[in-house]
Amino acid sequence: MIPSVRSAGIALFAVLAAASPCLAAVGMAPGRGAIGGQIGASYFWAQDDYSTGAQVRFAFSGNFRYVFKPWGRWQISPGFTWAGYSAGTPIAVIDGHHPEDTDKSNNLTLMLPMTLQFQYLHSTKKWHYHLGAGGGFYRVWIENHREVLIDPVTYVKHQKIHGGLTGEFGVERFVKQLPSTSVEATLTTHWVFAKDDQAFPSGYNSAIGVSELRIGANYYFDMSRLKGKPAK
Repeated sequence: MIPSVRSAGIALFAVLAAASPCLAAVGMAPGRGAIGGQIGASYFWAQDDYSTGAQVRFAFSGNFRYVFKPWGRWQISPGFTWAGYSAGTPIAVIDGHHPEDTDKSNNLTLMLPMTLQFQYLHSTKKWHYHLGAGGGFYRVWIENHREVLIDPVTYVKHQKIHGGLTGEFGVERFVKQLPSTSVEATLTTHWVFAKDDQAFPSGYNSAIGVSELRIGANYYFDMSRLKGKPAK
């Protein structure tokens, strides 16, 4: 694991250890919403050109949540993740602008997820767990030397929005001094249907599997505060 992610994990553990076992009714109660953000690491483990030689990179995610039952909530999550590739990995697609390249060291796969999940909640006295599933849209593009790669057969830029599925497991705990604020750790996986034989026959043409391990914080608030006061 890269040092910065390991340090962030140690810091999260310290905060969790000091957090208070607040009741769910204080922060995570039906009718309450939440905004939050997380940072961590991602790994592209599938498939074909997307995963061959892939290295761990940073991942970012934001979220908006709405708790509608003690056991359930909705979550909308925009995010960003990417993959770099190790030197010596044979090049997948020849770049006409850089025909001298023989490996993928200058290739990047970049992804912007926008997902919607239903999350099942389970709370104990101290900890709050969730298991989520859903789907979304993923903007995926490939860069070489910081320029969008062009397929040498179709001359189409390798950037497109695809559909996909997502799943998530997480645990959070409320902070003693801030009963509406929680710290959280999540493991999220995306499966993106990125195969397109017509546009990208030369390579980077398969489904994508990527997992993210992230830590962050959430702030819960009463959604009724967003309603305007009735006119007199």
